[in-house]
Amino acid sequence: MPLRRSHQINRLYFLTLLFYDFAIIAASILIAVRMRFGQFVSPEVPLTAMVGTWVFLNFFQMLAMMVENLYVVRTTVNRSMNIFRTVRMIFAITVLYILYLFLAHFPSDSYICSRLTIIYVMFFWISLTAVSRLLLVPRTFSLIARLLGMNRVPIIIFGDERISQSIRNSMMRSTAYAKLLDLSICSDRLPDDPDGKFQACMDIMEKRRAREIMMVFGNEDFDDIARFSMLTRRAGVPFVIFSTRILELGYFDPWLTTGNYGAMTFCSRGWTANFRRLWRLVDLAASITGIVLFLPVILLTVPAIALTSRGGVLFRQTRIGRDRKPFTFYKFRSMRTDAEDRHTDHRKYFREYVSGSAASDTGNGKVFKSVNPRALTPVGRIIRKTSLDELPQMLNVLKGEMSIVGPRPCIDYELEHYDREWLQQRFTVKPGLTGIWQVYGRSRLSFEKSQFLDFVYVISRTDGLNLRLILMTFPMMLFGKGGL
Repeated sequence: MPLRRSHQINRLYFLTLLFYDFAIIAASILIAVRMRFGQFVSPEVPLTAMVGTWVFLNFFQMLAMMVENLYVVRTTVNRSMNIFRTVRMIFAITVLYILYLFLAHFPSDSYICSRLTIIYVMFFWISLTAVSRLLLVPRTFSLIARLLGMNRVPIIIFGDERISQSIRNSMMRSTAYAKLLDLSICSDRLPDDPDGKFQACMDIMEKRRAREIMMVFGNEDFDDIARFSMLTRRAGVPFVIFSTRILELGYFDPWLTTGNYGAMTFCSRGWTANFRRLWRLVDLAASITGIVLFLPVILLTVPAIALTSRGGVLFRQTRIGRDRKPFTFYKFRSMRTDAEDRHTDHRKYFREYVSGSAASDTGNGKVFKSVNPRALTPVGRIIRKTSLDELPQMLNVLKGEMSIVGPRPCIDYELEHYDREWLQQRFTVKPGLTGIWQVYGRSRLSFEKSQFLDFVYVISRTDGLNLRLILMTFPMMLFGKGGL
């Protein structure tokens, strides 16, 4: 029930935003056309062009809002960041629209082609959106919530009293949250072990009849934080965690982060069987589309590998998938054939990686890499840096062994290091082509941190998160950030 209520609140906020955004873009177009041509519909701008522009702007705004995670009610906590990201998004969409007009040779019957009119649209779009975000959306959302009988949600903040008070004050500045949440603070000393801490929190929740919790961690390591999070998630309780260690990951909730205490939010509902079937269709569509889009790159890469080094084009290896089932994993070969049989070296490296002693200092910070650059072929250096060597895994996705998004599949001899229950959660989902730590950390994260991010994905994955990770993977490939 608590997760359902959290989902209802965010869905109501999403629908409220959607209504205002649709109306604002329509109003911006109408006002801009009226200012430019003296009437709402003119020969220079037919109704079909206005509708086409409205559809284009709305589509890309919805896409950008999902990538920026702006459809959740907690974005009202930090209004300045919300406005900044929204203005940045509108400007980027406007530039994209003008670029599209150039590429499409200004189709005036389908889109508004007057650049001055588009500048007017952007100006009114930004102005009306800012007013709606600051004043109209929070008040409309709160009003509808009351009309629907949504009572205040009782939440307990556990941990350091000073930090807890700062978090409470920050959240109460939100017009939407102030009338929807009942935040209380519990500064009682909790057990140090995560199991005892979890049970104590559940007991206090029951006494106070709270629905959600926020936990401020002190010096706990990721192992304890993950154990507590796993137990809380399993209990079906929406929760938020705060810790200074979270900022080390590069992935955190910017809306609730307070000072040097990074936040992570776990309020999404688990995936149902129907949703898994739907995402399987998305995987099929995305992998087929990916093969088609990258076909020119594939056609260049295959002969480049074959002509510049001895050996086959594809590298095959047994990896471990969902429910620990082995499967054949494909990559473009990036190393010399005399360097391929390197299981002993990699096994030794992985033990060092797990213990934290495998980092190399590059001058730009420490990175974890298992490949000797001298073992790479000339083409291999390029395709590894840009992750193009991973393209053959589209075949694994088509076969149903992998998904587009998920934890990276491990090698069989690495299984011995996944010896704790929270580490083993990665095997409850399909491995993926990309994931949280590939986008936000890649080679700069230690084993503990990268596995914690995979764990976070498993217990909090949503379609919105998957879409963000897919879209953010392309810049990582383009610029080779963190690639080896």
